[in-house]
Formats: sequence, structure tokens, C-alpha cells
Amino acid sequence: MLLNLHKKKWTDGLTLRHFDTHSKPMNRLFSNPRKNEPRSHEMPNLAIKYNKVVQEEDELPLEKLAIANVGRQDAKKHLEEHVSNLMSSNIVQTLATMLDTVLF
Repeated sequence: MLLNLHKKKWTDGLTLRHFDTHSKPMNRLFSNPRKNEPRSHEMPNLAIKYNKVVQEEDELPLEKLAIANVGRQDAKKHLEEHVSNLMSSNIVQTLATMLDTVLF
């Protein structure tokens, strides 16, 4: 019975957060991955880094390219992660808002 104490209910996904807390970075005490503003500011830098990597792929041979990318941040992977997190958090917030306005 105590194992079900902190179990999520099906309605937890429909709870709305205030717009200010959804768009601004959350407090570090919460384990909420929704941080719209900082991720949206990082995305142009990641896009520039990814563009440089793509241009270097054309110039360098495969052996030198493998050595050149050691220790670098994978811009494509981080960009995809930021986009998917932003899209999922915004879609959930928008759907919950629309359900809230229709039902209540």
C-alpha cells in the first residue's frame, strides 16, 4: 500500500502550470526537465556548431575528421534533444490548456 503513495495518476498529465513557471527555468529542487527559455537560447549556438561540423565533413578526410571530433560536443544530438523536449513540453501544456478551457 505504501508503494502506491507517490504513484502518478492518469490526471497528473492534465495539470496546468502557470505560464511564467512553464516558460522560465524551474527551481533546481524540482526534477522537471521543462526549461523553455534557456533551451531556446542555446539552440542557435548549437545550430551554428552543427553547421560548422557539416562543413568540416566536406573538407577533411575521414581519418582526420574522426581525430578532430574527439572531445567535442555532439551538436546534432543536443539540438535534437532540445527540440524534442521543447516540443513535447509545449504540446502537453497546450493540450492541457485547451482541455481545461473546454471542460471547465
